[in-house]
Amino acid sequence: MKTTFFAILIFISNSIFAQNTDIDARITTKPEQVTLYVSGAQVTAKGNTNLKSGRQTVVFDKLSNFINANSVQVKADKDITILSVNYQFNYLEPEEKKDFMQLEDSLKYYRQQIQRLSITKNSYIEEISLLQANKSIKGDNVGVTATELTKMADLIRTRYAEAALRKLEIEEKETKLSERIVKMDQQLAQLRQGEQTVTGEVVVQLIAATAGNANFELGYFVNNCSWSPLYDIRVKDVNTPTTVVAKANVVQNTGQDWKNVKLSLSTGNPTLGNTKPNLNPWTLSLSDPIVYRKARYKTQAPAAAYDKEEAPVSDALLSEVVISSRNNGYVATESITAAEITRVDNNQLTNAIFNISVPYNIASNGKENIVEIQQYEVAANYSYFSIPKIDNDAFLVADLIGWDKGELLSGDANVYFENNYVGTTYFDARIVDDTLSFALGRDNNITIKRKQTKDFNEKTSISGNTKKITRSFDIEVKNTRKSAIEIELEDQIPLSNNEELIIEAINTGNAEYNKETGKLTWKLKLNPAESKKLTFSYSVKFPKKMILNGLY
Repeated sequence: MKTTFFAILIFISNSIFAQNTDIDARITTKPEQVTLYVSGAQVTAKGNTNLKSGRQTVVFDKLSNFINANSVQVKADKDITILSVNYQFNYLEPEEKKDFMQLEDSLKYYRQQIQRLSITKNSYIEEISLLQANKSIKGDNVGVTATELTKMADLIRTRYAEAALRKLEIEEKETKLSERIVKMDQQLAQLRQGEQTVTGEVVVQLIAATAGNANFELGYFVNNCSWSPLYDIRVKDVNTPTTVVAKANVVQNTGQDWKNVKLSLSTGNPTLGNTKPNLNPWTLSLSDPIVYRKARYKTQAPAAAYDKEEAPVSDALLSEVVISSRNNGYVATESITAAEITRVDNNQLTNAIFNISVPYNIASNGKENIVEIQQYEVAANYSYFSIPKIDNDAFLVADLIGWDKGELLSGDANVYFENNYVGTTYFDARIVDDTLSFALGRDNNITIKRKQTKDFNEKTSISGNTKKITRSFDIEVKNTRKSAIEIELEDQIPLSNNEELIIEAINTGNAEYNKETGKLTWKLKLNPAESKKLTFSYSVKFPKKMILNGLY
């Protein structure tokens, strides 16, 4: 049995040794260009090594283990023939994070310090116990003089006090160290979430015409990273254009930090695949009702409306990558944002790419990184809006004209008015209209009151079989601002879903009346301190024997 075990060990050792001796060079690359998609990223990394002439094997090591193996491409700057490129995992040499290792070393040191303090504290505890247990200094037949008693009392008091104080000091140090260790354990747990246990590597078989140093470029598509859009909509006042700031929330946990990379953000998503769907024939059939009733309780899989196969990332889509503008010689002389030096490109696949010229550091820790990608001004019309039936307050509304010129994706937007945060809205890039409307907040300088003026004026018809109810409302609007305003108000007249329920608009108050929806719309202009009163009324007629629901 022992002989077999040692034979296996020798075999494994020889295999590992043989594998290592087959490798002529290991190359550690650095990511330099990253095109980040809505899901996934195209990474271009560079490295170099010395090659011998002839056939050999080189390995690009310490890579992410989330790389799409089909996407790996290798290029060299000299006369080299690439024979094969293979991506694989390396379980024997996991990537060790520097921060993680430093934190573990610090924890080990602090725990050793606590152990040393504990030993010292225990010695003082023993001394205190000894002093307490040996208070008696007289012998059985010998008395103790006052001088000896005083000296001994002084000695016990001095030693006891010193031991007790030292014990207290040590306990205070232990408490501080314990608190520090708890915080470091929490930080270590957070780092451990992004710890890379397995690394990826690319094994390349090649033939070099001559020996010497060679520069390599490694390209690959990696998963476990993404970006999503965020927006700030800033309105300084109602007399100036609106500023739209487009930002990207970048997250990556690929296992490899992106340090000082040229970052581009694409609105494309290669992970969706490129296989177009096929519409299969749709066939109807008849079944016997008895057979159908027996079979209806059996679980059946629905027929597919179309076939959609997942496809690997294609070369065509990966060729979409547009590297950020190099901006050679650029030197920042004052504080600027990334949005000021971002170029937007459109490729043939209709995806927008935001090329950011300043280098970025994106750590592989799963944390959010906000990147400002674009900023522009948009013409805006400002007006007020209110539905007094629901809310008596008037809302300031901004209509952005030409807001969609940024080639952006839909996302949440923070709204600021007069440098104050007023809430959030949704930036919907799918809107066909070039005008985007959103509320900037309530304005208490516009007072609106809605009241019912004619309530339950019931009339019975001559036949005595029907009942008629008439309702009338007044809406009073007053502008207390020092400037003129435009305001749009909405109310409504109810609709009927029964031919026996007859609703008639008696007075629409010069409003735009939509009979299909029952909506009443007024568009008013009010000068400073001006007020207007709007009146509308309607009647509801229905059989007396019926109960009317929904009228309020």
